[in-house]
Amino acid sequence: MNEPRKSRLVAGLVIVLVLVAGVAIGYFLHQALPWRHGPPGFGIGGPPPGHGGAIKDRMLSRLDRDLKLTPSQHATIDTVLTRREADLKALMAETRPRFDSIAARTRSDIQAVLTPEQRGEFAKIVKEVESRRKAREGR
Repeated sequence: MNEPRKSRLVAGLVIVLVLVAGVAIGYFLHQALPWRHGPPGFGIGGPPPGHGGAIKDRMLSRLDRDLKLTPSQHATIDTVLTRREADLKALMAETRPRFDSIAARTRSDIQAVLTPEQRGEFAKIVKEVESRRKAREGR
């Protein structure tokens, strides 16, 4: 094999290895970092934080930015999202008791494997998550 061809082959292999290493590192970091499974609290006391209006506003802003909506489209989509937001709130009101029951069983199962010191810290976490949820819901 001649020298220029060998150099290109080595350079190509180095590029492929760097690419594979980057993908692997990105994957493992994504798995290991805290936001991988969403914000803490979902299994402890409620859905992820953020009231529906904020979610709707973020979605509408993204659609505006990515789709370059006309003012008429913006207004219509805003109405659609507002209407669906009410549907989702009604669904949450229906399913909230079941969710609370599952969350309580989850807390109980977690407490069963903790030491007494850990249970005290876990109780603080649960209290904090519950207070954030109640504040979000305006209770």
